[in-house]
Amino acid sequence: MNYTDQWRQAVLPTWQASFDHPFITALHDGTLPEDTFRYYLIQDHHYLTAFAALHEAIAEHLPADQAQVLLALNEGSGEDTIRDKMHAELGITATDFATTPVAPTAYAYISHMYYQLNEVNPQAAVAGLLPCYWLYAQIGAHLAKLTSPKPLYQAFFDAYASDDFTTSTNQMLDLVNQTAAASSPDVQTQMATAFKRSTVYESHFWQIAYQKERW
Repeated sequence: MNYTDQWRQAVLPTWQASFDHPFITALHDGTLPEDTFRYYLIQDHHYLTAFAALHEAIAEHLPADQAQVLLALNEGSGEDTIRDKMHAELGITATDFATTPVAPTAYAYISHMYYQLNEVNPQAAVAGLLPCYWLYAQIGAHLAKLTSPKPLYQAFFDAYASDDFTTSTNQMLDLVNQTAAASSPDVQTQMATAFKRSTVYESHFWQIAYQKERW
């Protein structure tokens, strides 16, 4: 079993909590109010903006070959294009992003990621990026087979079950496993901790929109 499989196995109940969250269930059965999904997309935009910046910041501290992979992933997932179409369909504008504050949990998740980079090490920061790729790929693959009655929600699932996103996720998995293999046991432990904490934040992120979390 490789490093990432070990880490996922160690947090399996938390991992599964994302699949079982009412937000995901309601997306699947089509009962999630569009206004709730709209709020999710706004908060996810805040997070993904930081996520992209983190790829670039982390890459500056990695060996050249690893940095190249991380930067290519940042450019090639296609997630921005997918989100732009959803934003347009729901009428989400730049003003909406600018006037909607980052919710407390999203703020904490972003802060956690920067903490890994600035206070722990870049290896932990790389591991902390992984759950966002891997969890969405697995949820997308699972739900794309079930079909939502709302085309918008089905498009959301399909985007993360796509070949392009699957390829990006596999590249990220390879990068994290290679980084862990080249690291000391202490750093591997720090990577596992970063992965675990990001998984927790991912499981909580659905609740941000479900309750329209605000300060």
